[in-house]
Amino acid sequence: VQDIVLGEVNAQISLKLKSGNILTSTITNSAVQNLGLELFDEVVAVIKSSNVLISNQSEFKISARNILKGEIEQINQSKVNSEVIINIGNEDKVVAVITTESINNMKLEVGSKVDAIIKESDIMIGR
Repeated sequence: VQDIVLGEVNAQISLKLKSGNILTSTITNSAVQNLGLELFDEVVAVIKSSNVLISNQSEFKISARNILKGEIEQINQSKVNSEVIINIGNEDKVVAVITTESINNMKLEVGSKVDAIIKESDIMIGR
């Protein structure tokens, strides 16, 4: 945990990953208390893979705060959806599930440079 900013109801928690990337999560103040979160604690960030968006455009504007640059390490395709494993550095990986149609339309393949995009509210924090 790199930073904790308490608001009226929610707290903004900044996590420094092994890769050096910063991941920001919004959780309730009561969750901060229940977890006993303090600066420099080691925690786990849990993100539902279907909540991870992927972009292969270098310049775009989006309201989501967490934009993690990486490279596609593996794609597990099926008829409808595909699992995309993105290496964001230093053993940190993000897994996204997107439609196979999107994989084809974006011409994604192993080695493609992409951004994994995650809303703050889609990140759960655990110990």
